[in-house]
Amino acid sequence: MKAKCPLCSTELEFGNDTEEGDFISCEECGELLTAEVKSGQIRLVTEQQKKFEEMEEIEEEIEYEEEE
Repeated sequence: MKAKCPLCSTELEFGNDTEEGDFISCEECGELLTAEVKSGQIRLVTEQQKKFEEMEEIEEEIEYEEEE
C-alpha cells in the first residue's frame, strides 16, 4: 500500500497489514504519522491534523446539542 506524507508529499510504501492508529515515520522529513483507514484507503495524518479534526468534531457536537 502507498500514501503520501501530508507534510513533504513523499510517497510512502507500507505493508497490507497496516491498521487504523498505526504509526509510520516519513523517510524524508522524519515526521511521525498516524494511519487512518477509510473505505479501504489509508490516509496518513500528523498529530496536529488529528487533534484539529477531533476539535472540529467536538465543536459540531456542541453546536448540534445547542440547537436541540
